[in-house]
Amino acid sequence: MRWLVDKLRKKQGSPAAEKPAADKPKFTRTSKRYDTRLTDCALGSIVDLSTEGARIVAHSEPAVKRGHVFEISLTCGDVKIFVLARVAWTSQVQKNVWNIGLHFFDADAQTRADVERLLDAAAAGREILPTSVEIEDLYATLGVAPSATGEEIRAAYRRLARKYHPDYAPDQEASRMFARISKCYMVLRDESLRRRYDELRNAA
Repeated sequence: MRWLVDKLRKKQGSPAAEKPAADKPKFTRTSKRYDTRLTDCALGSIVDLSTEGARIVAHSEPAVKRGHVFEISLTCGDVKIFVLARVAWTSQVQKNVWNIGLHFFDADAQTRADVERLLDAAAAGREILPTSVEIEDLYATLGVAPSATGEEIRAAYRRLARKYHPDYAPDQEASRMFARISKCYMVLRDESLRRRYDELRNAA
């Protein structure tokens, strides 16, 4: 009788196993979205930004896939904020038009507040947000080569952490730099995240 139960279980589980994973949104943004139709980055044209993520329109098949992780900088005037972004989904909407959804997955309460203030200030009295978005080089931030070993990355992080840790450098700028190098290290120390980030760099 057990063989029959096992057979039925396998049969019930087989359709789901055969279906390819759909590259669809894994989260829904609920915060206010800001129009950024004139903002471009390496991935394409950013059509809206929020404290939780962004949507990008590309006119060729994206070099990124769901799960790719990278650091971006949001700039408005003299203010620049760094945040880690993960590709949440991609979808083809026309023959040569693709949408890319980004999720700012590392944004803690302080980062979200900083992003919200930047977006509110940039949007004040304007129809379109005058800001810029760039994909940052995680290796350059830590001061190591893309070929660096895991131990070299750890050593670079420790060196910078001692320099910018709030216990040694209590000013606000040092605190922001410490948060940034910690985010970069979080990606580069993880083999899976680093591999996905390297795929993005190589495809760019």
